[in-house]
Amino acid sequence: MVKARKKHDIIKAQGTARYAHLNEPNKRFDEYGVWSCDLVIDDATKQGIVDKLKPLYEAELRDVMEANPGKKIEQKGLPFTEVDGGHMLKAKLKAGGRRRDGTEYELSIALFDAAGNKLPEDVQVWGGSKVNVAFRPKFWYVASQGFGVTFELSAVQVIELSNGGVNTPSADAFGFTSEEGYIANGGEDLTGAFDAEETEETTLTANF
Repeated sequence: MVKARKKHDIIKAQGTARYAHLNEPNKRFDEYGVWSCDLVIDDATKQGIVDKLKPLYEAELRDVMEANPGKKIEQKGLPFTEVDGGHMLKAKLKAGGRRRDGTEYELSIALFDAAGNKLPEDVQVWGGSKVNVAFRPKFWYVASQGFGVTFELSAVQVIELSNGGVNTPSADAFGFTSEEGYIANGGEDLTGAFDAEETEETTLTANF
């Protein structure tokens, strides 16, 4: 089992939701479900996150190496993927689970509108929406898997709500821009605003 380490402060990033499971958890691979939001961000936003992660990553890795002298520790990459339109950040949170005593628990995420109000339950947040995502970096170490970090989803604030009926990327994620021609639905859209291990020494890199 992957064991999370210290609890760190929340980081916030703004971008375009690509695959969002924010109204209902995704139960495809987990019986309790997983809340998630894959967020497409630009170069500057990614660099800002990396700058915040770097000292935390190095400190956590140092602790792991000191606690496991003589071991070669594999470092996992940061949870970013290169995509058309920028970089995709993956943030998720298990929606529940079972405690050691057999009791079950549930976890939820907070959804807000542009003004910081709680988002009505009937408002669906589709891929393509422009959002702010609050997440917490969680560093982990397992001898058989290595050392890495995941992003634990905490909250989402909607800046511009996509009115797409499917959970797909927005046009700008593919590099499309506005052109003269056909406009669906009479040109109407939905928008909002927001703020809301050593006998053998090994050199390890963090890919920063």
